[in-house]
Amino acid sequence: MKLDLSSLLKGATRVAIVGIGSDMRSDDAAGIEVVRRLRRGLSSPNVLLIEAGVAPENFTAEIRKFEPSHVILIDATDFGSEPGATILSEPEAITGRPISTHTMPLSLLAGYLRAQTTAKVVLLGIQPSSTGMGARMSEKVKGAVDELSAALLAQLSHHNPAE
Repeated sequence: MKLDLSSLLKGATRVAIVGIGSDMRSDDAAGIEVVRRLRRGLSSPNVLLIEAGVAPENFTAEIRKFEPSHVILIDATDFGSEPGATILSEPEAITGRPISTHTMPLSLLAGYLRAQTTAKVVLLGIQPSSTGMGARMSEKVKGAVDELSAALLAQLSHHNPAE
C-alpha cells in the first residue's frame, strides 16, 4: 500500500473519517474496523470518527455539524484489483462490481456532503476477497486494515489540523 495520505490531508483543518460496512459480511467490515482502530489510538477535537455501518447517510447531520474541511469515506470497494489492495479515489470514480451493503450509493452521499459542507470528500477503498454472510475477514484484507489504520494514525498524529 503506497497511498499519499499527506497530500490528502494538505490544508485540512477538521477531518471526518467515516467507516462504512457490515460486521456480518466478512471483508465488508474493513471500513468500520479501520475507524475502530483509529479510535483506540487517536484523540483529537479536530478529527471526527464515525462507525457508520451500512447506513452512512444517517450520519450526515453529525458530519455537517462538525464542519469538516475533509471527509474520508472508508469502505470495502470492488475496483478490480487483488484482495487487500487499497485505492484513494473520488467516490464517483469507482466503477467495479457493486458489493455495497449500504442503502445509498457513495457517489450520492459524497455529492451531498460536498454541497452541505464544502469539504473535500474522498474514498479510501479496500478491495475485498469475500463479502459473504458470517464469514471472517480475509487475511489480506486484515493486512490492509492494519496498514491503512497505521498510516492514517501516523498522518493524523503528525498533522495537527488546527495549526
